[in-house]
Amino acid sequence: MTESIPRVAEVLGGARVLGEHPKNTEAWMTMIETGIPAAAAEALKDVVGLDDPSLAVTLGTSIRTLARARAAQGRLDSVVSDRLYRLARLVAIARVVLEHDDTAVHWLTHPQPGLGDRRPIDLARNEPGAREVENLLLRIEHGVYS
Repeated sequence: MTESIPRVAEVLGGARVLGEHPKNTEAWMTMIETGIPAAAAEALKDVVGLDDPSLAVTLGTSIRTLARARAAQGRLDSVVSDRLYRLARLVAIARVVLEHDDTAVHWLTHPQPGLGDRRPIDLARNEPGAREVENLLLRIEHGVYS
């Protein structure tokens, strides 16, 4: 699962969008605290195939807030940045475990029996839900029936 962590930056648009590839936890913490560029939310939106309303709900913000940050080519606040990182991390883990980008996106956006027929992306709205998704991915990775 640790091999997915460097892929978080890829999901968020890489160095082109982020300005750098954070290489460790400290670098990610600093980037989250100072705000991830709004363009990274757009990159993730494109990777997962979300529309603006779905992205806003998942990140716990308004469509207008995202639009303002995007228009100003600004940064998201630290709370939204943290949520964006959490979602990008789940996408990166799913890509590693499921071994194909399209398969990972399909899995994240469709109801999963191992999650009570809920969509993983919906659970990613908060930390307990994201942990449940991550735990299921870990079980899948190790071949444990879910």
